[in-house]
Amino acid sequence: MRKSILVAVLAICSLAAYAERDFNMLKGLSFGVGLPFEFRDLPGAGMTFNIGYDCAYPINDHFAMGFYLTGGGGFWGEYKKYSDIDHFHPVFRLTAGLMMQIGDPQNKPWLIGVAPCTGFGLYDLDMVLPVEVRFGKFITDRWYIMGCLTYHASLAGETATLEPAIRVGYNFGRKVKAKK
Repeated sequence: MRKSILVAVLAICSLAAYAERDFNMLKGLSFGVGLPFEFRDLPGAGMTFNIGYDCAYPINDHFAMGFYLTGGGGFWGEYKKYSDIDHFHPVFRLTAGLMMQIGDPQNKPWLIGVAPCTGFGLYDLDMVLPVEVRFGKFITDRWYIMGCLTYHASLAGETATLEPAIRVGYNFGRKVKAKK
């Protein structure tokens, strides 16, 4: 009972402090296209399509921190046919990472994302862990663009996949007008 009351009081105080602040936040929906290529077991390349949710809450006036979730899929094909039956392979991945917004929110801030093996994927029917780095910038008040580079570390030690991608997103988060 005491824990419930304590949690309720903390939640109310947090909401009150949250409501008093005047800030911008990132709550965006992003779409991306990637070009994965494998260079160890069965060399090949393919294409993936991803959709994601990007979120960052302000810590101070020039720094926000949050998370991102990305899921998607596509296909991957071998350069040289290993088998007539098994030439194209499905690709699937789900990634979660840390998202940071750096700079003045009124002046097109920078975006940086990192996912250190937080997620999973299937490449060449092998389970992989993504190591991802994102770097981007707002191009307008609402639209942003990011470049991604993902290395998929194989759990079985068979595949090694590198996937460069480009992402475009739209921020649905609250925007506060600049003070005059």
